[in-house]
Amino acid sequence: MRSMPEMVSGEDKSGSTAVCAIVSPTDIFFANCGDSRAVLSRAGKCCFSTMDHKPINPTEKERIQRAGGSVMIQRVNGSLAVSRALGDFEYKNVEGMGPCEQLVSPEPEIFLEPRSEDDEFLVLACDGIWDVMSNDELCDFVRSRMLVSPSLEFVCNQVVDTCLYKGSRDNMSIVIVNFPGAPKVSDEAVKKEQELDNRIEAKIKEILNSDLKDADLPFIMHVLNEEIDGLPPGGGLSSKRGTVENIWNQLRPRKPEDDVSPNA
Repeated sequence: MRSMPEMVSGEDKSGSTAVCAIVSPTDIFFANCGDSRAVLSRAGKCCFSTMDHKPINPTEKERIQRAGGSVMIQRVNGSLAVSRALGDFEYKNVEGMGPCEQLVSPEPEIFLEPRSEDDEFLVLACDGIWDVMSNDELCDFVRSRMLVSPSLEFVCNQVVDTCLYKGSRDNMSIVIVNFPGAPKVSDEAVKKEQELDNRIEAKIKEILNSDLKDADLPFIMHVLNEEIDGLPPGGGLSSKRGTVENIWNQLRPRKPEDDVSPNA
């Protein structure tokens, strides 16, 4: 990578974190470099997680300082938020030190987790997901979505949309791998999900039929967050933002500006 013309010229200073997993019949091998993360759900809870490589971690900070760098505002030299990454060659130029001794190291951390018949699923995701969801929250949310849909594409989309509505502003990518012990679609869960959507719709109708009929979407979300129970674990009302918006758009009184083209 260093020999690529755009790297040599300094035109390209990019870098990337990485996380991966190899699943064998008996074990799961995890490798991560940076703050992308892998988690494993087993028997209804998060039983394993890789460790993020942050500059404030004692061993990472020690290596950075040995290489002549510093950790300021929790970043390498006050700039880079991760202490291990691929690329980012401007942090890997200390003479006399090997690749894994630089301010930013490309060395992955390897974990081995024996498989269990209770394994449900594993998730690989980048920091835009973890910025707004904890390990337990994500596993709980993924589990709840698997109970209402057999599509992992649906579940992944639900995670990304929910994290967006929770306020994530970083890159978001996610991979979910199912094991035989993964939750299966439940008629009871599907029924509860429909009942939840019905309660949300009824509450929005109630608001729009009251003196608050001109309420905007943020106000609707605020009211629902206080009065609607049974929301998806780990996702909360943010996971229902799309549903709320669709219902609100269908039910609210139309205004003249709604019919005006944005390009008019």
